[in-house]
Formats: sequence, C-alpha cells, structure tokens
Amino acid sequence: MGLLKVIPYGDPILRKQSDRIESIDDDVRKLADDMLETMHLAGGVGLAAPQVNVSRMLFIIDWSLLEGKFDQVKDKGVVVYINPVIYSVGNETLTEEEGCLSLPGINAEVERSDELEISYQTLEDEEIKEEYEDYPVRIILHEFDHLQGVLFIDRITKRERLKIKSELQDILAGRIKPFDGTNISRCDTPVA
Repeated sequence: MGLLKVIPYGDPILRKQSDRIESIDDDVRKLADDMLETMHLAGGVGLAAPQVNVSRMLFIIDWSLLEGKFDQVKDKGVVVYINPVIYSVGNETLTEEEGCLSLPGINAEVERSDELEISYQTLEDEEIKEEYEDYPVRIILHEFDHLQGVLFIDRITKRERLKIKSELQDILAGRIKPFDGTNISRCDTPVA
C-alpha cells in the first residue's frame, strides 16, 4: 500500500465530473487500498477518488469510525462505493457541521437530506442497493458530491461562507495544506 497526497481546495480536479469505472481490476483495488490508508492517517471517515487526484467514480467510507448510535452501519466496516447512483433522497433535512480533508481546518453547517437510497458496485463487482438514514446519509452525500465536482462549501449559506473566507484564502495561498503523506491531521469533527 502507498500513501497518497490529498488534493487541496482550488485544484481543478475537485470541480470535475468523475469518470465511470468500466472495469474493476487490480489498479482499482490498489487505489482503494491506498485511499483507505491515506484516509486513516489523515483522520478522515470518508475519501473520494478526486481528492487524491483520480477522477474516477469511487469513494470509501470506514463506518467503524462513527461514534454514537450508528451500530447498524458501524458493522459494515470499510465500504468501497464504485459507480454509485443515488436513486432517491428524503424530504426531511438535517443541518450539521461538516469538514473535508481537502479543506483542512474548515467546518461549516450544511443542510442535507436525512434518507437516501443508493446503488453501487463493490470491489468484487457485485451490485448493491441500500437505504441509509440520519448522519450516514450526510457522509455518503458529501462523498458523492465529490464525484460530481461539488464541495460542501457550495452548499453552505452566504453567512457561513463569510465565516470561512480567510481560511479558504489560506488554503488557496498554500499556507494551510491538506495531508500529503507526511503531515498527520487530527480534528474534532470527522471529515470526509
């Protein structure tokens, strides 16, 4: 396995629509392994391929890292979501704080749906369709957004955006950098 560099806010790859994975081969499996190792060392719960400079439709989530009342998903452990498709989202929403490994140190309140139905392929090329609710939906939607070229800061209010303006400028200027394989970050809010 190898550590990957997390791409910072401002890099064009984070704004690009990801390409579908046509074949689940050894390269895809190695990418998933490397992403998992990188995500754990960077202090994340989820990581999308564009965040490590790979514009492919893949993200991973380590559900075992969730704290609290989420036993139904914690038991899933690490899940690799390949070519995910969201079929439906709930009408009810929840607003909670989010962070992102590509935007280190930045957290903001984001409103997201509280239910979803998703399908995806596994590393074994099995097609899975599942329903999620509550906080796990937030994590999936955050990672799925990355595959669409959307960042969580695109979903915040203007007021929230003003609060983080200077931190965004620091990332763009290179004064704050995401995980690059040498710097280990830790934060109170799980990041994706």
